[in-house]
Amino acid sequence: MDHQRSGVCARLSVLCVLILLLPTPGDGMSESETELRRHLLVNYDRTALPASTTVVKFRITLKHFDMIEEEQALMVDSWIVNEWVDPRLSWTPDEYRGISKLAFPYNMLWKPDLDVYNSAKVGDPPSFSNTLLIVFPNGRVLFVPPMRLHFTCVMDLTFWPHDTHNCTLIIGSWVHDGFAIDPQIMDDKPEIDVPVRQTESGRNLTRGSWELVEANMTRDVQRYLCCPEPYVTIKVSILVARNAPAYAWTVKLPAVGLSILTFVLFLLPPCAGEKIIFGGLCLILDVLFLAYTSNVVTHAPSHTPLIIEMVSEQLLLVVGSVIVAAVSTRLARDPHTSGIPGWIKRPLLVISSCLCLGNYKSLVSQTNHPYSRAVKTEEMELGENGTAHLYCGADDISTACGLDWLLLAAIIDRFSLIAFMIIFVANMLAFKVVL
Repeated sequence: MDHQRSGVCARLSVLCVLILLLPTPGDGMSESETELRRHLLVNYDRTALPASTTVVKFRITLKHFDMIEEEQALMVDSWIVNEWVDPRLSWTPDEYRGISKLAFPYNMLWKPDLDVYNSAKVGDPPSFSNTLLIVFPNGRVLFVPPMRLHFTCVMDLTFWPHDTHNCTLIIGSWVHDGFAIDPQIMDDKPEIDVPVRQTESGRNLTRGSWELVEANMTRDVQRYLCCPEPYVTIKVSILVARNAPAYAWTVKLPAVGLSILTFVLFLLPPCAGEKIIFGGLCLILDVLFLAYTSNVVTHAPSHTPLIIEMVSEQLLLVVGSVIVAAVSTRLARDPHTSGIPGWIKRPLLVISSCLCLGNYKSLVSQTNHPYSRAVKTEEMELGENGTAHLYCGADDISTACGLDWLLLAAIIDRFSLIAFMIIFVANMLAFKVVL
């Protein structure tokens, strides 16, 4: 009995030793992968083209973008999908324990020398980080590096702050022609995966002040007189629009407000000295607005934003308004030795009725009223003793010839108001695209 037990124990011991000596599936897979890598890379030249003509399939996924206005450039964070076939990297999976794909560091295998033609960072090599290349048994190679593309984009700020820009990214082989490397696009539209968060009111919140409106890709083939071979490039067109609601409060409303504020200049009485002060204040506000937006003008040396043109025209209107106000004030307040001739005075009386200046007309018609009593002190700015500064003779309260000039000044102000209203409406219609 003891002999049988010892025999069983001996057989169990031998079985355990055999099990321990058998290779595990993981070890076999690791050895097969190592052997396969050695087989694929033996005599492999990563600087040589895989074939006489290598077709590189191209696709791009946009993850984030930002317009750098100071540099006239667009910065795009993207995933670049490159796919090609390298016959030197093919194998039979059954011979290597069914291995269906391999990963290689990007600097161990051949890659197409695709580069950005209109890069804003000339001289900076593309950064692939530690991205791996995926190789499949049929020799297909998949390379998807995350890249930050920084390329030029000339901005047209004519319709600022509602400006849109069509930026074009041009990618192609830096050395090889279309016979050696033939880029092909997988889809005519890039995949857009820009993160957007929506508020409760339905508004979209993004990381920047720009909105991606549309993007598409085209394959462009060019031939030159010097060379018979084609040169292929891929153009990625990205249409971006400014999405900055704050500009409605900081730019558009102040611009309209400055235009409306000039109305007050013509609503003040003709003799009010505050008209000159108020006109100067409007002039200062217009200059401050132009100074605030001057940083935008420096980014657009070849075209001026329409809203800045509007405020510049408004600045000239204010200058003209101050000049008209100064003339009307001098007419109403300066001493006059004689009244307006009758052949001029009679049309003025008719025009005053049409311009809703009946109060001034009544003052001129009622010549029997003393001048200092007929005119309100708030309107005429009387002297310290309560007498008016306008005289027709030696007597302080004589005839109303000064009122004739006051009527003329009021008519000039009213005509200026009407003219300004017409110009204001015309400007609002002409610049409505930016308001």
